[in-house]
Amino acid sequence: MDLFSLKQQIIEMSELGAMAVLRLQNPAFDEVKLNEAYKIAGSVRWLKFHIKAGNIKPKRRGTAKNSPLFFSRLEIAALKKAEQSQTQFT
Repeated sequence: MDLFSLKQQIIEMSELGAMAVLRLQNPAFDEVKLNEAYKIAGSVRWLKFHIKAGNIKPKRRGTAKNSPLFFSRLEIAALKKAEQSQTQFT
């Protein structure tokens, strides 16, 4: 691993840490609806795949069937980072 890629990983990990702190301080910031989650993930297909695989778990705010699903920004970002790291090591 060269110096540049190590620096990039440190920066990305610190961003995840900052998102975790924001999640603790303001939990409403971390929760996003499905359309916003698609934008964060960058791909509808990628997000649907990981929801189906159980890697990302949506939460309902209400008890009704049609209450909106909310996703965690931190969970999506951490999964994207883990996926990138996995491809770098193989």
